[in-house]
Amino acid sequence: MSDDENKRWYTRVPAISIALVAFLVALTTLVNNVREIGGLKDKDKPSAAASPTPAAPAVKPAEPKAPSRYSVLLTLDKIEVLNDGSNGSTTWSFDISAGGQDLFQLPSRDYLDNEEGREVKPRTSDPSIGRVVLVPGQEMLIKISGRSAGLISKLSASGTATLVADRPLAPVRVLGGDGRDGEFIFHFSTVATPQ
Repeated sequence: MSDDENKRWYTRVPAISIALVAFLVALTTLVNNVREIGGLKDKDKPSAAASPTPAAPAVKPAEPKAPSRYSVLLTLDKIEVLNDGSNGSTTWSFDISAGGQDLFQLPSRDYLDNEEGREVKPRTSDPSIGRVVLVPGQEMLIKISGRSAGLISKLSASGTATLVADRPLAPVRVLGGDGRDGEFIFHFSTVATPQ
């Protein structure tokens, strides 16, 4: 055997053929890489018979949760004295409760039903603020009980109203007997805070 026959087969292939094969391999690799980068792969192309993919449902933003309860601040603004229950001034004290629980008590003081004394504001030393907690839609009974412990006669008066968290409290009419033994209108302001 000659030396040319002992050489491996690829050593006998002309150098141009090897260069051509190397070029084709490089070109094929380059084309495949460009397809992958450009997203032009055949498997990524939608077929004409395939139905379009439904879009994912849009995520709804979270709706604000309704508060589970409200803290309501109840403040006595003024008392209108329509009838104090006697010819002169009359001493009255009042208890204010909400839902059967005491809120505050107005201590004894003289009330007059004349023009100068018809509108009475709480004194700075008087408790006149209470706080209650309500769930949405709940109604709470506000009750005012008054008593006058005069020397000759003892008078009493009462009145109620319904408190709801999202509405102001209506004025509360407090009557003694049929109004002859005292008649007052209590005006409150309310501030509801969600908790």
